[in-house]
Amino acid sequence: MPGPTLSHNLSVCFPSADIPWHDMGDIWPCNCDGRILRTLDDGSVRSAVVRLSAGDGRDETDPVVATVQGYVLSGELALGDVALTPRGFFAVPPGHALPALSCSQDVEILLIFEVEGASAKDTEPVFLRSAFDIDPILPVINGEPILGFERRVLWEDPESGADTRLLKVPAGFEGKGTNWHPVHEEIFCLEGDIGPDDKRLLKPGSYLHNPAFGVHGYHEHSNGGATVLEWHDGRWAINFVS
Repeated sequence: MPGPTLSHNLSVCFPSADIPWHDMGDIWPCNCDGRILRTLDDGSVRSAVVRLSAGDGRDETDPVVATVQGYVLSGELALGDVALTPRGFFAVPPGHALPALSCSQDVEILLIFEVEGASAKDTEPVFLRSAFDIDPILPVINGEPILGFERRVLWEDPESGADTRLLKVPAGFEGKGTNWHPVHEEIFCLEGDIGPDDKRLLKPGSYLHNPAFGVHGYHEHSNGGATVLEWHDGRWAINFVS
């Protein structure tokens, strides 16, 4: 069987603050302003940063047809009886309704929308007051523990393998070389700094998209360490280019 067709230099990296706020219409959670990070070929939103104002709210919705995830960047909001502050996270899979929402103060949320018709059926919603409440695991690549790293899996689709992770990268990190993944990889920098190569450096608010089968990692590194949110649209794997 022939191998995958790899492409080079297709990753996209930019500060999300470079995108002007604009009206996103009735995208969940309610009429709001947003900064779209990535759209799919059909024009639907895959990821975005949205902002809500104190006093905004919405009643419980009908069951969703595709998983909706959110990570609170700033402010405070309530989803049902759960109050979420910075580092709070939620994931509502198909067949479940998004809880009623209310904002006691201005809020910014990183939203991730799964493709309609994706799996995640029979998966229960996740509500975390802090994503750091999840116990960390030490990543292992090619049988080698990656010391100093912490990985927290916040949500995972048991069928497709799509997942969302919170990663802590140690200061002085140096990557293992160029690589590719069989799925799309999106990364949002929350704290610190991390560079995909020598020409670009992600700082808080920066976004990176590595397309499926796109070769990247020409010099992955971090000077002072970083915390990033990373999500994939299928089962992630890393393949190094010799």
